[in-house]
Amino acid sequence: MARLNRREFLWAAGVGGVFLSAEGTKLIPRVFGRSGRASLPLAQDRFDPRQPTNFTNPLLLPSDTGLLGVFQPSSNFTMSAKVIDQEILPGASARLWVYEVERAGKRYLNPIIRMRTGDDFSTTFKNDLSEVSIIHWHGFHVSGRNDGHPGDVIGSGATYPYNFPVLNRAATYWYHPHPDGNTARQVYFGLAGLFIVEDEEENHLKGALDLSFGETDVPLIIQDRRFNADGTLLYNPSLSEYFMGFLGNVILANLTVKPFLDVSTRVYRFRILNGSNTRNYRLAFLKGSERLPFYIIGNDGGLVDRPYQATEVLISPAERVDVLLDLRNLQQDDIVFLKSLGISATGHHMGGRGGPMQPPGSGGLGEDEEFYILKLNVSNRITYDKQIPTILSDIAPINPTGAGAPTRPFLLTGTRSGWFINGLQFSMDQVPVRVSKNTIEIWETSNDFISVPHPMHLHGFQFQVLERINSPSQIRNMAVDSRGLLPTDKGWKDTVLVWPGERVRVAIDFAHNFSGEQLYVFHCHILEHEDSGMMINYKVV
Repeated sequence: MARLNRREFLWAAGVGGVFLSAEGTKLIPRVFGRSGRASLPLAQDRFDPRQPTNFTNPLLLPSDTGLLGVFQPSSNFTMSAKVIDQEILPGASARLWVYEVERAGKRYLNPIIRMRTGDDFSTTFKNDLSEVSIIHWHGFHVSGRNDGHPGDVIGSGATYPYNFPVLNRAATYWYHPHPDGNTARQVYFGLAGLFIVEDEEENHLKGALDLSFGETDVPLIIQDRRFNADGTLLYNPSLSEYFMGFLGNVILANLTVKPFLDVSTRVYRFRILNGSNTRNYRLAFLKGSERLPFYIIGNDGGLVDRPYQATEVLISPAERVDVLLDLRNLQQDDIVFLKSLGISATGHHMGGRGGPMQPPGSGGLGEDEEFYILKLNVSNRITYDKQIPTILSDIAPINPTGAGAPTRPFLLTGTRSGWFINGLQFSMDQVPVRVSKNTIEIWETSNDFISVPHPMHLHGFQFQVLERINSPSQIRNMAVDSRGLLPTDKGWKDTVLVWPGERVRVAIDFAHNFSGEQLYVFHCHILEHEDSGMMINYKVV
């Protein structure tokens, strides 16, 4: 199985024809070409994120009902996947795929579920779509049957029960579909929501900073999309876009295009989820051309040990980052933008000619381009005297050395028939990795030099990043310690971005109290890569 050389890589990224080879066509998912309602692409000038204009739509914030309604379950409930008419672009109705919950006379769409560590979670998933689906509870430590494995998909009209204790610490988790070969499309059309877990450490932070969820503690789901001229979502990836990933040209925050948020001169918390299929974001807060400092306080698995001051943060698909922004030095009527700065998709590799991670003529906004996401209007000066804590959490490190942990290598490669993990593509019946219950392992993931960044996600367990080796210069410059770790690598993680030519070592403790063998998956969270086979089963025995 020959890896791609640089010429083949660029050809594949540009035209995709290299994949119609004798090596097979796994790259083409079963749903290839199913893009929904046919129309002309949207003329996007009005919504061009590269321009800081037309930010006139109020950011959708959590409320007690409706889209992103906050739902705190105390007993079993039904969550149905269905298609509804919902305005995303102003004045146009989109066919949005949502999770719906009806309870006590209220209707929640893609609800923000809030629970506490130790609570029991119980829901019945009902599939009201015309195709198979299943829900994955992203980041949760659950048994295999509660994880949302693609082998557990159910058909139209069927139901699937989930029952598990919330074992995770406080953090911003999320949920989304996970059918083999069709995850990208279902997520793209809207199926995703946040799951907020709280505990005493979280309560202490909220009290110290006087944070109120949905007001000064703001969830932000950032996604990129393309639209048809009639305002419906457009998803029509070419072969090359299944290889490189599908990029949009309109940026949404909480399903709001060109959003604004009125703020006061105090500390705000933003819980940011990269809910995009493919796109990485290099986020910064800017007042004019000045980058404002902010504090990274949490990631996938909750609070990190202490606040890390930064002026930019990188977040890959499926990752979460929790930041504090102090606006006390600003004046009334000041404007701050949350912006994504340009990213070289391959860093210093490929002769330094990384370039945009999108095929020529695709219609997607390149990752090397800068664009605006959210406008913050300082509408009110207030007195605020709270101090950001210097210590956030006491995180016990996994000790792989003391446990005599073995190292398990994973190599990410691209060939003429797509992307592979250790030379394998996903097969439902194949379990190439078996680990022993209650053991610690080091998983060492190496990305080929001729490649793209791959956000690697582990189901069922969280991990701790031990070391980054041979990172590109743009990542080394963000490191906060001698091991090459980023602030977002600290603490507990479920997704880690591995750059071309880079090697990332993580420690995983496979301790659990579930009965019997547990089956999970490990995969790239570029959803087009996952659908194309960049995923493997692993079993805890």
